[in-house]
Amino acid sequence: MEAPADARADRGATGDADASAPEDVVDDLGVIEDVPPADTGIADSGVETDSGVFVPDVMFRDGGRLLLPRCEDTEPAGPNNLDPVASTLLGTVIPVATRVSVANPLVNPSSESGELDYRMRGLDRFRRGPGENRVVRRDFGGSTATPSVRGSLSYFVQISDFQLTDDESPTRLAATDNPLIGAGNRPQEAYIPRVMSAVNRTLASLERRSMRTFDFGVFAGDCADSAQLNELRWFIEVMDGHRGVHFDSGADDDPVPGPNNDPKDPFDAAPFPAPWLYVPGNHDVMITGLSVPDSSNRATAAGDNSVGGTRDYAQYYAPVVRGRVVPDANRRPLERAEIVRELFTHSTSGEGPVGHGYPMTPDLRFGAHYTRDLIPGVLRMIAFDTSDPTGGSKGLIRRSVVDGFLRPELERGTRDGVLMFMVSHHPLDSIDRQNGEIGLPVSDAVSEDDLRNLIVGFPNMFMWMVGHQHVVRIRAIRGPDAARPGFWEVQSGSIADWPSQGRIVELVANDNGTLSIFGTMIDYDTMDCMERRFRRLTLMDFMSGWAGDHRGAAQDRNVELVIPIPPAARTAVMNAMMRAPRRIESETTLRGM
Repeated sequence: MEAPADARADRGATGDADASAPEDVVDDLGVIEDVPPADTGIADSGVETDSGVFVPDVMFRDGGRLLLPRCEDTEPAGPNNLDPVASTLLGTVIPVATRVSVANPLVNPSSESGELDYRMRGLDRFRRGPGENRVVRRDFGGSTATPSVRGSLSYFVQISDFQLTDDESPTRLAATDNPLIGAGNRPQEAYIPRVMSAVNRTLASLERRSMRTFDFGVFAGDCADSAQLNELRWFIEVMDGHRGVHFDSGADDDPVPGPNNDPKDPFDAAPFPAPWLYVPGNHDVMITGLSVPDSSNRATAAGDNSVGGTRDYAQYYAPVVRGRVVPDANRRPLERAEIVRELFTHSTSGEGPVGHGYPMTPDLRFGAHYTRDLIPGVLRMIAFDTSDPTGGSKGLIRRSVVDGFLRPELERGTRDGVLMFMVSHHPLDSIDRQNGEIGLPVSDAVSEDDLRNLIVGFPNMFMWMVGHQHVVRIRAIRGPDAARPGFWEVQSGSIADWPSQGRIVELVANDNGTLSIFGTMIDYDTMDCMERRFRRLTLMDFMSGWAGDHRGAAQDRNVELVIPIPPAARTAVMNAMMRAPRRIESETTLRGM
């Protein structure tokens, strides 16, 4: 859970909900229909247990207890699957209803009563919307002449903030969930592994249509939610396409009797279709993204007592409970070195690469950083671990990291005459100098301004890809002069929150002396009820005001970002352009051509 100072990355507005319900909605085929009462599949009759709790009859079926509503019973009447349209240039997924103006803190969309309320008002309803135009941005200048020759240097995927959550862990802070300090208990989080698989399957389908494979994928942190061993292993297993991925901890839950019909059932994951490169975020290395692992909180994580509230799938609708839980040693929080080791030892299938960016003998003295040549002699990635070693949700960079890792790598890339881009979890404006979340300044921490001034001094560093704030946002970080124009900071939203999109990126060299960075936002296609339920719950979380608006403006979404080719890399880039494919996938395949 993000703390207040940085929490608007995770959640939205506060106050009372808009009590008005839409009179009608538009279904997926564009037909206007009345909003029916929510069909929960729960009968009016029931029995009273020894504790005095009323239990609906439908909870008892075929001798087993139905502890979650059947997924199909929560879906609106009529067609549910949208036609597959991944590229937002061609079509979008948009809400049907109007978002409430002010959130009601008493009606939590993660609760049974909250979901029923918001479903009755159609806040989980979506339809196919029109495509979005591509915006050309020339914030850094460069020739406006139409290129006569273009070469596609690289074609890849940027995703961040899966927040894959062990929602039964005693480290959870689900009881604190509210619209002001949110993400303690997202209603959709039990279905995150399923939608990760849906994203992978969608990307593979795009590859088949283009006949060009993605060169790689970059993951800008918060792949896990609370630094736990089981969360990282689940992430790896989904990304590698394991059979029988079992997203469950503590007791072996089966809230809907039978196989493959609830989020705690094992399932076969679709693998990410290209090599994927890992960069850690604060949730990957800290408990709830805030607390550095120590002996005390490690014992809490693996133990049997929840103080902050966690979900109990032994009860109907998995309510938030405090107190005794089933312990699980696999909830153990990991140090950075252990994360890197898991990337080598637990990821043994799929597209690789071995270590997912890290070398066989990584130097972790300054953090979990590394560099990797993606196009030898042309394009180099700098993976930059920005998570605060003192704790807290924001990033913190010590002078030793700058002097021991970052500056030497920027200097080396300049000497080598290659293009460089950085990938980190935190953007520049989420880096501070405080100890922990609200502590005193750290004497050797580098300020945001000092870090910016360092990086813009190296014109070969043309792009910084980030996550953390869950927002789709692109900023031009300007340099001091025309010779050092600056770099693009590219943030591509999150999978955990609406609209749950990633970005396909294509780096194109132009013969007019510029680079074009094409960015295209991508939706995931759904095949089953649990993938659709994730989308509906994520939308409900947003439409109820409990999650913020992370969609970004048109200039942040489908873009062509132009920047002059750095003089030191010009020879390498132009030589590579002459060998590169002339077909620009962003302007052909992603436009349906």
